[in-house]
Amino acid sequence: FTHRMEDTLLKVFVVVAAHPEKPQAGWTDTHHEHQVDQGLFIDQKIPTSSQRLTTITQEKQSSDQEDTYSWYLWKTLSLISFFRILKKFLRKGSKLQSKMLRCLNMSQVSDLDSKTLISFHNQCILVPPSHSWQTCEFVEGFVNDLLEAVRTTGSDMEIEDFIGVGSLYEQWATRKSIVCDIHVPVIPPKPYSFEFELLKESRGSSTIQYCCRVKTTKGNASLAICPCSNSNLDDDDTLCLLHPDKKEDHVTEKYINDFLCQENSSYLAKTHVVKWFKTAVRKAWDEISHKYEFDLLFQNRENPGSLKVRFRSGRVILFNLTPVVRFKDSEVHLIPYSSSAIFSDTHWPVCFTRYENALLQHITKTLPYNACHIQCLQILSFLHKYQTGLTGPCGLTNYHLKNAVLHLLVNKTLSWDPEQMACRHNDLLTFLQQKLKAKSLNHALVGNPLIPSEIGLPEEFRVGKPVNLFLPLSNEEMYLKTNRHLLEMIRNMPVLIYEYGSMRNIL
Repeated sequence: FTHRMEDTLLKVFVVVAAHPEKPQAGWTDTHHEHQVDQGLFIDQKIPTSSQRLTTITQEKQSSDQEDTYSWYLWKTLSLISFFRILKKFLRKGSKLQSKMLRCLNMSQVSDLDSKTLISFHNQCILVPPSHSWQTCEFVEGFVNDLLEAVRTTGSDMEIEDFIGVGSLYEQWATRKSIVCDIHVPVIPPKPYSFEFELLKESRGSSTIQYCCRVKTTKGNASLAICPCSNSNLDDDDTLCLLHPDKKEDHVTEKYINDFLCQENSSYLAKTHVVKWFKTAVRKAWDEISHKYEFDLLFQNRENPGSLKVRFRSGRVILFNLTPVVRFKDSEVHLIPYSSSAIFSDTHWPVCFTRYENALLQHITKTLPYNACHIQCLQILSFLHKYQTGLTGPCGLTNYHLKNAVLHLLVNKTLSWDPEQMACRHNDLLTFLQQKLKAKSLNHALVGNPLIPSEIGLPEEFRVGKPVNLFLPLSNEEMYLKTNRHLLEMIRNMPVLIYEYGSMRNIL
């Protein structure tokens, strides 16, 4: 468009330059006046003066024509410059419009702007890094002493080094939810070992629920084929030269099966493991409590591993200590707690939190230094916790919020620059609404071809079918409660952000 305008203007300039006798309106026709004046002088027949005036008139006409050309040239160049500037502006506006269209690819559910969200995050949500480090350092030191006491007091199961997981280690904890999550892998004493049976329960044509059964077996296969292990041999005087401690092995095996495995079964029972771990931690605390000047309280919540440290000053530190079983040699953890009722006592839910953290760190390296993905997750977590305090718990958890963010992060077309925070915040809320309406939120990692192989997710999960995290919402009552929770959270969000931010400013 601008190129065509420039060509047109140049053509106009050439035409006008070729016909200078027709200047634009508003300019004095000096050439015509000179011709009239010249005629009058001729009629008066004053040759000497006429020749002199003719010379003057020609010089003035030449000067006026030069002024006309200059005026046309100046106007033409001005218009060309104007349209070039307009072209740059339109091109910049086109890029901005395409960026905004990418932001508005979903329905608009929030009118909050990025500046308001950033201010609210910095004032009310952001956890000072020093506070996070101090909390993690204290909890890790205390848990290390506690688990060492568990090892020294003697235990039927062995424990490995603890692993930090969750929001505090993934750096998206908020001021109202600073809880340190610790996983403690457990393994059976020698010569026993775990065998894993990964179960895939189909829930629809495209989703699968993964769980795993953990079988306690002898580590040495020769024990299973030795005649001394035959239960039909009742001769107590029979001595096996290969296994002189046969009776002790039978006693130990019976003890483990009765205490940690399901009755009359060799499969590890979640309730037995939780009971054993809680008892071991209590005994260990009794042994080392004299060294500390605080109280350790065991919380009576859905998660029996919830612990609270209460100092004499009144300060409280919360952390979760959860016994887990490693799936084979991977970082997939089998956990004994689940909000879903579809798992029996020997069916262990599969937890991918270590690989979720690896994916989050991997993607963060490709984003700008000041990317807003963590801030968006923190704001959603804060709003969800606040709404839960008003209407009670529902089927929506922080785990769902984190998976929603991971889903959008693997979409490389989205921008996570700070000025796009409002767009991403709106996209996340709309994404959750859509998935909640469909009662289907797939796990961000399992069966997702967009996940990079660098994070090391085991093959059986990387190429498997998706896992529906909203499967518990098949319960209609839970679905309606969760849907109402999300709608009210979105409705209350502007008022909460403005009022909470104002209160912080006053305080």
